[in-house]
Amino acid sequence: MLIDEDKIKSLISAGSDITGAASGSAIGFLIGGPVGAALGGLSGVIICRSLSEIAGRLLSHRETVRVGATATYAITKIKSRLDSGDKLRNDGFFKEQEEGRSDAEEIFEGVLLKAKNEHEEKKTRIIGNIFANTAFNSAISVGQANHALRIAESLTYRQMCLLSLITVTEGIEFSDDDYGTRKKIPYETMSLLQEMYELYNGLGLITPKDSKVMLIRGWRGMSPKKFDLTPIGERYYQLMGIEEGIPDEDIKDIARHFQLD
Repeated sequence: MLIDEDKIKSLISAGSDITGAASGSAIGFLIGGPVGAALGGLSGVIICRSLSEIAGRLLSHRETVRVGATATYAITKIKSRLDSGDKLRNDGFFKEQEEGRSDAEEIFEGVLLKAKNEHEEKKTRIIGNIFANTAFNSAISVGQANHALRIAESLTYRQMCLLSLITVTEGIEFSDDDYGTRKKIPYETMSLLQEMYELYNGLGLITPKDSKVMLIRGWRGMSPKKFDLTPIGERYYQLMGIEEGIPDEDIKDIARHFQLD
């Protein structure tokens, strides 16, 4: 497939509605010179080819914005890691297979398609991070990356904030974290506790800190202070780059709903 640089520039530029000036930096890094050169040849060509292909599809304005933003976040994350001295994986992830495209192209297409359909646009950075981080870690299989994409799609942005909140509870003052004994709880808090319960019971991303707790049957047993990430929760938390992808103000906004009088 021919690479259309103008379509790529237009697609990434559209993402500036979300990413601001970062879109211009991504364009300069990706195709400022020979296509893919800055990203090390084949890896850059794969990204450009995928972007050129999806840019040729019929997308609504907001779909174009989301795809462009996600591509920007992925490209700028890759640039940041390369600038820090990290090396792209060399285990065949970027190599075309006998039956066609490479594993990298499969994952990057999945990232762009998830972004296209994602109405919570704050998740675009997280989705882009999945490809960028997979590109550097040969321990992340294609299956794991696809599963992480599926998990990211199923999570609400607030659930991502909850995962982040769970990792930083030591620095947050909670007025009361025993919600199970309360007769009246604000609906916003109740909703967040239910979302947290889904992280525990449905997705297996969090687990009680107290090993004696065998089973929690509902949202009243949930509290950010009483949970840790599970091993798979920790792995996907890192792969999604949630720690850097969630602004502090969003975490604080979630935390205040657990600070009940």
